[in-house]
Amino acid sequence: MVLELHVWGPAFGLPSIDAECIATIAYFHRIIPYSQWILVADHDAPLTPKYEFPVLIDGIVRVSGFHDIVSYLRNHRSGAYDLDYNLTHQQQTDRTAFISFLQSTASPLVDLSLYISSENYTSTTSSAYTAILPWYTNYTIPPARRDLARARTAHLGLSSLDVNTAGQDGPEVSSPSSGFEAAKRSAGLPSGGRLDMGRGKGIRGLLSSPIYAARFRLDSLTNELLEPLSDLLGKKDYLLQGDKPSSLDCLAFGYLALMFYPPVPQAWLKDAIQARYPRIVRYIWRMREELLGGEDVKASGVWSLSSYRKAAEIEEVLHNLGMCLPWRPCPSRSLLLIAVGVTRKITSNIPLLSRLLHSSRIVYPSPSGTKKGPSALPSPLIVNSFSAISAAIFTTFAAIAIHHRRSPREGDLIFWALRPSTGFGGYGEAGNILSILAGQFPRGATRY
Repeated sequence: MVLELHVWGPAFGLPSIDAECIATIAYFHRIIPYSQWILVADHDAPLTPKYEFPVLIDGIVRVSGFHDIVSYLRNHRSGAYDLDYNLTHQQQTDRTAFISFLQSTASPLVDLSLYISSENYTSTTSSAYTAILPWYTNYTIPPARRDLARARTAHLGLSSLDVNTAGQDGPEVSSPSSGFEAAKRSAGLPSGGRLDMGRGKGIRGLLSSPIYAARFRLDSLTNELLEPLSDLLGKKDYLLQGDKPSSLDCLAFGYLALMFYPPVPQAWLKDAIQARYPRIVRYIWRMREELLGGEDVKASGVWSLSSYRKAAEIEEVLHNLGMCLPWRPCPSRSLLLIAVGVTRKITSNIPLLSRLLHSSRIVYPSPSGTKKGPSALPSPLIVNSFSAISAAIFTTFAAIAIHHRRSPREGDLIFWALRPSTGFGGYGEAGNILSILAGQFPRGATRY
């Protein structure tokens, strides 16, 4: 049976806008034959097990997340799709440790760069989502993913990056100092002519200001990730072994690619990689070529597949566009499912109703294992019923509005009625004339 891999859509020339989706695609493309899997750019995350992508669909089985998908392939496909089958015990231990390390250190950096930085989010990330999402989801999915990024990075104390600076800098006249000012902004320095050193604090007051403290914190977080990776890589081509990549290389590339390739205005991550870790730069280039074929994925090319349904036609389009990944169009969904999804996303932003839409289970630790107790929140049946009813009401009003829009309502309404017969109906046109003449006589007139 062909495996289906559903991911967030492509962005920045990469096959996805999400790091774990990129890593999973790289894993599949490396070890699974082209004819044994298909790749779908999806957006309906509520239909997935954990409300997140990537998602693997194998018949009736659905598995989400890079780690769980790799484990499923390792345990349910007789080891045929195990990229780590030849790792030693020590290498497997290192792989597990560094995967946890990447998820705890690299993920916050990507969040800070693409979502927390208001300038990067407004100018780059938001527009990337516009290219890969239907119009009705652009009002819900990007803000929701940004809120998740805020929650994941709240402990870092870098909320000063989340300041909406859009519109503050209008169009400027080109001058010799414009390049210098742009360089200062990209470095996180104030673009004004004077430096605020604080009241009587001198250089210490300057360096302790929030903007410089944030910059130093970002550099520290970047070094915490890149130095161990650079040491682990050493002079090898791959992180764990010298002759072939592992699942760790796939995950590392997924995160590093989103640090290196997005054309963000505040490119402090890319600048740090290029300036201090040239070995990592060469590693990123090599991994993109080996794991993804060096392809520059265009969102427009992927979405153009929605016009085709036959596999032969899709393969011809992929060949003509030079796309090496087995893309397939996202399956069309009924109006009811779309209405349910939109209603659920909208109501999830309402403070009181949002608690109803996030049902969960409370897990209690136990020496013999984990026990799941029922949550105090409503059951999924109630939540889904509420969503279905709301969607039905929404669909009904939409249908009424469309019908009202299409019905002619302009101008005067003219009502037609048949005239009562006066006894001359059997004489044709002559009878009609006689009927008209007869109608002109008063009812009480005397006839001679």
